[in-house]
Formats: sequence, structure tokens, C-alpha cells
Amino acid sequence: MRVIITGMGDPNFEEMLAVLEAYPYFNEASDFDWQSAIYWFANDWHGGQWSSLYSVLSTSSYRPGVLENCVDPNSMAHDLYCELENAFGFNT
Repeated sequence: MRVIITGMGDPNFEEMLAVLEAYPYFNEASDFDWQSAIYWFANDWHGGQWSSLYSVLSTSSYRPGVLENCVDPNSMAHDLYCELENAFGFNT
């Protein structure tokens, strides 16, 4: 089952997690993968400090490494990140 939420450009944590849990290969993802995907999605698409995405970014338990500046394009986290972009209308 694929969850697609349209017209919601500022999802909260629960909405993003629901999309990821519906992803067919979610059971193959580690906690690190989905937390990384949510963190980088919120980082890339938040609309400022009053947005839901900024709140998700600020309260995330995920902390990127010193040399990390985006989701690894060759990872499960990237696949999950793309799933979030598609679900919330941010696909480029």
C-alpha cells in the first residue's frame, strides 16, 4: 500500500513516518536509515522556524556526522528520502 498525501507541504513527524512505514521495503531499513531520511528531508524543505518541518529537524534524535551534508545517494536512506519528496510534493 502506498500512502500519498497531496497538498501537504509541511508534514509533521507522524505523517512522514506513516509514509515511510508504507514503503514496500521499509522492513529492510534500519532506524538510522529512516531517521536520516526524515532529518535531511526536514533540513532541505522546512519553511522557517515556525514550520512543522523545522520542528521535526530541531527535535530529531538523528545528528549528522561532521563530514555529512546530505543523505547518501547510494543508501536506503536516500530511497526513503525520495519517497518523502514524492509523497509531499517536493519531487524535483
